[in-house]
Amino acid sequence: MRNFTNKIDKKMRGLGYFIAKWPKAFIFMSLLIVAAIGSNLPKTTIDTSTEGFLYEDSQSRLDYDAFRDQFGRDEKIVIAIRTDDVFKLETLNKLKSMHQELKANVPYLNDITSIINARNTVGTDDSLLVDDLFQDWPEDEQALAKIKKIALSNPTYKNLIISEDGTFTVVILESNTYTSIGMEDAKPTNDDDFLDDELANFDEPVAAQSAEPRAFISDKENTEMVLAASKIVEKYRGENFEIFIAGSPSVTAFLKDSMKKDMAKFIVMILIAIIIFLALLFKRASGVFLPILTVVLAVLSTMGLMAFFGTPIKTMTQILPSFLLAVGVGASVHILAIFYKHYDQNQNDDKKQAKADSIAYTLEHSGFAVIVTSLTTAAGMASFSTSEVAPVADLGIYAAAGVLISLLFTIILLPAMLVATPVKAKSVNRDDEHHDFMDKALTAIAHFSQDHAKKIVIFSLLFMAVTIGLATQVRYSHNPLEWFPEDHPTRVATEVIDKEMKGSISLELIIDSGKENGLYDIDLLKGIESLTQYAETINTDTYFVGKAVSVVDVLKEIHKALNENRPEFSGLADNSNLISQEILLFENSGSDDLEDFVDSQFSKARITIKVPWIDSFQYKGLLDSITNKLDESFDDSVKVTTTGMIPMLAETTRAAVESSGKSYLIAFAIISLMMILLLSSIKLGLISMIPNLFPIFFILSVMVILKLPLDLFTMLIGAIVIGIAVDDIVHFMHNFRRYHMEGMETRQAVVATLTSTGRAMSITTIVLSVGFVLYIFASMNNLFLFGLLTSIAFVVALISVMLLTPALMAMIYPDNQSKD
Repeated sequence: MRNFTNKIDKKMRGLGYFIAKWPKAFIFMSLLIVAAIGSNLPKTTIDTSTEGFLYEDSQSRLDYDAFRDQFGRDEKIVIAIRTDDVFKLETLNKLKSMHQELKANVPYLNDITSIINARNTVGTDDSLLVDDLFQDWPEDEQALAKIKKIALSNPTYKNLIISEDGTFTVVILESNTYTSIGMEDAKPTNDDDFLDDELANFDEPVAAQSAEPRAFISDKENTEMVLAASKIVEKYRGENFEIFIAGSPSVTAFLKDSMKKDMAKFIVMILIAIIIFLALLFKRASGVFLPILTVVLAVLSTMGLMAFFGTPIKTMTQILPSFLLAVGVGASVHILAIFYKHYDQNQNDDKKQAKADSIAYTLEHSGFAVIVTSLTTAAGMASFSTSEVAPVADLGIYAAAGVLISLLFTIILLPAMLVATPVKAKSVNRDDEHHDFMDKALTAIAHFSQDHAKKIVIFSLLFMAVTIGLATQVRYSHNPLEWFPEDHPTRVATEVIDKEMKGSISLELIIDSGKENGLYDIDLLKGIESLTQYAETINTDTYFVGKAVSVVDVLKEIHKALNENRPEFSGLADNSNLISQEILLFENSGSDDLEDFVDSQFSKARITIKVPWIDSFQYKGLLDSITNKLDESFDDSVKVTTTGMIPMLAETTRAAVESSGKSYLIAFAIISLMMILLLSSIKLGLISMIPNLFPIFFILSVMVILKLPLDLFTMLIGAIVIGIAVDDIVHFMHNFRRYHMEGMETRQAVVATLTSTGRAMSITTIVLSVGFVLYIFASMNNLFLFGLLTSIAFVVALISVMLLTPALMAMIYPDNQSKD
């Protein structure tokens, strides 16, 4: 192994001289690569949708796409109004005006529903009338009282568009199912108002005519729709007309807005922090400008790579730029520290040769270690690439690619720029008090670890046993709504609507009879009725069902209307022939509301179950209850598909838990193998991983004690720490082995290692900790916790490496100087 590393070191030395000979060529090629990849940056997109957490070919996503193809988008913007009485004429006039303005000016709007245009089914002597509730606007209190009575007695309206006490109502905006992007040329020009209205909302018909499957409405269009609606309703806020905007499109839009602002803010903040840090460390312009340029070019290349492959920035990958800045500058620090030290100590009149010698020496001394540490970091991040959660896998792929790109630029571009740009040498007689103090501190740590090796190892192992026990009690969570601060308008609105209207998101069920007109079967319809009635009885401490609606509700309305509007006939007709006749009468009335509940062949029925927005792990009980009832209500001839927001959230949580454990194992296995190969010893390789596990179990135990959940972001900490903190282990073990094999005793080798490598380890840990702790300024709670806990993990990892690793070496290679 020693011969192998010596050969690698010599190759790295030769590379240094080669770069120094052709610096401008290497700079030009590097910039050419960046320009080529970075040219894709304008194509960058952002996706914060719920379905974006899953792969396009996952079964849950396929079911959801099929559902949207058939019934349209289930995720709706909900605008809620709280007042003392909805049925005051002044309130209704204001609500009507807002309804009409929203209908006229919100883009990509497919349908709008409120109390103003709520369906009112009434039977007359010889026909069935299906009109809006406010088809005739009330002119006096008597007419208004009549409408109010109809509305509050209609079970379909209850907790769907109006609260039970009539003080809370909602306006529901449903977007087009498909995107209009790229379809502009498909729209014919026509001045006819009717055609313009049709084309403004064209949807399934155009999709059906297209040879290619049409893309669903984009994240960008969703945001435009939410912002337009928000701007309109602002004009209507007032006394006794309190407005809330919620619904998953609103959560998605405001999540996207927060993400964009946070990304820009963190990039600026971490760049400022790095500039200050580099200025204090190196005290020269090249020591600030060159590493900053190196990591910025690596970040631009990585983000350009994402854009080239059409991978959007998602909730997890938003940390990618700041992550690469923090990690990339650490490798540059190792190169620059060795280069400046050699360059200052070997000054001569030939500046170019002095630079070439210093570059060659730097790559020979630290090039291999920098390569190995970058590979371990890339391996740690690449372990996420197997995740079933799409944004986590994207983070793993592009973080690993970014680390490797940063490595390439650090080994090639940075040395080339050092040769090509002016670098002022400093006097070698400049040892300052800071370095003296740091050497003394590191020497003291080295002696302490050797003097108390056995105690440190025993204490560490016992502490790890305790933390492992605590870690098994960690609580899992996935609730995007809680990512927002408690006083965020979107979160407040969602919680208010959940309380007043008994839910803001839905579980969708598709009941497929498997045959045309299969929904005329009275037994099948009774099964649907039984299921919806059961669903509305579900009420536990963690979840409840506020409303369940289906085609059965429409059929009950029709049956009641055709029987002189008498309440005792609010039920299903008793035979299939009568049901088919009632449906025909309803369709002939001009209403198209049945399209929301059944397909054109009357073979599939949709059931919408409205529930509050809670932690997705808590939906498991609800899904199990519904599944059991489905088994009771329908036989094997009926196919049932469960889809919508809730199943996708539940699938995301399942995939996250299973994938995170797999990622940890993959990262540990790959990095352990790399350490075994690096140290040419199975025993040493595995033992060297013990300090690397310490910070992970420490953080998990802290989370249990403080009752912090393990969510999609905090799940990332383990693999990130394994991949990055192992860099310190690599540097320590690489130097310790070298010193020890040169004949030094263990104590001497530890002192020599910490006083040389220990300084670099401390510096890079500071950079990483600062880089991640900046997330405490995030607008979203999940990033705050992620940044704080990851930063603490890096500090704990450094302490573990500086105390536990030397103690383990003292136990394995005891010498006469060890006291314990």
